[in-house]
Amino acid sequence: MTPETHDAVLYFSKTWGAVYLFVVFVLAALWIYWPSRKPIYEAARQSPLSDEDIQQ
Repeated sequence: MTPETHDAVLYFSKTWGAVYLFVVFVLAALWIYWPSRKPIYEAARQSPLSDEDIQQ
């Protein structure tokens, strides 16, 4: 691999890799904070406080 090719690949991966990771982050944040998913997280938040017996 020539130095010019290496520099081009490095530039591409740094630029579009950052864009890709940013898009994944935004999609994950939207998935988590979407209003219809609130009951799932509310149930998970309350589960350690429930009075159910621990089954062993």
